[in-house]
Amino acid sequence: LKALSRALSQRGIAKNILVIAKARVPIIKFVEKKSSISFDLSFDMENGPKAAEFIQDAVVKLPPLRPLCLILKVFLQQRELNEVYSGGIGSYALLAMLIAFLKYLKDGRSPPEHNLGVLLVKFFDFYGRKLNTADVGVSCKKGGSFFSKSNKGFLNPARPGLISIEDPQTPENDIGKSSFNYFQIRSAFSMALSTLTNTKAILALGPNRSILGTIIRPDRILLERKGGKNGDVTFNSLLPGAGEPLPMSANGKSNGGLFCNWQLEEDEEGSFPRGDAANGDNTPVLVDTPGKVTTKESSRKKKSKSKKKKMVDDDDGEEEEEPSSKKRRRKNKF
Repeated sequence: LKALSRALSQRGIAKNILVIAKARVPIIKFVEKKSSISFDLSFDMENGPKAAEFIQDAVVKLPPLRPLCLILKVFLQQRELNEVYSGGIGSYALLAMLIAFLKYLKDGRSPPEHNLGVLLVKFFDFYGRKLNTADVGVSCKKGGSFFSKSNKGFLNPARPGLISIEDPQTPENDIGKSSFNYFQIRSAFSMALSTLTNTKAILALGPNRSILGTIIRPDRILLERKGGKNGDVTFNSLLPGAGEPLPMSANGKSNGGLFCNWQLEEDEEGSFPRGDAANGDNTPVLVDTPGKVTTKESSRKKKSKSKKKKMVDDDDGEEEEEPSSKKRRRKNKF
């Protein structure tokens, strides 16, 4: 690895060369100078060609896979959450997450979507809010399936919240186990969902602002790959207003903070509930339909929530009070 890294550097082929020799799969990471494309190079890995064939086949069968993967790779890269050695989600794991998600939507439990924007929002919702990563792992098999982490031996007691992703080529391998910063990734997904579904802020952008530009900031390399190296294309022409703060909200606060990681509150709603381990129920909560779960635990949570008094915002920004004996305000998520 070191000899090859020296050769790449001496011949002027690559830049930003990094040798990761102590990883489970030792690799050389580098950026090819002419194209600015990042490469990961390893030796003696027999599953590499098989994985490439699997991905090529998936791209043909699932047309939304490629554009969604490209957007999400940029999204993660701009937040420094795209490298496995630093706890992020790598390309292979991200593809597996997307394939499982798209197959799941296509499996009859939810109507298939052809609108890439809708699919992106649903992806952020699924992996940023709903998936119970403490008990459930993700698989690309069949129509996008889920499994018990403990039953499969993927549960890490020290870090139970890490995402588990079954390797499509080697089912006994968990390709998500090294993504130790998944909490930050999940928070970034959740914040992106909040931004893209903030109707008032999106409408306030006007007709000449890019909605996608609220979560993707200007990037020189991205612009060059689109043909803008010689000034022929500007980033503003690709994503008008990208990187600019969202308009001020009614309370005078900015809807910005788009490029940081939003930390979820402990009592954040929207996650799939866990099994009742205290009572010996170790059955993980699996997904029935997006946004819905059918378990005893979820019904108990619904009952307890119904007893609480809440203040909720209606579509006009006014507050409606739900009947209750005590009053409290819900924390503003935006």
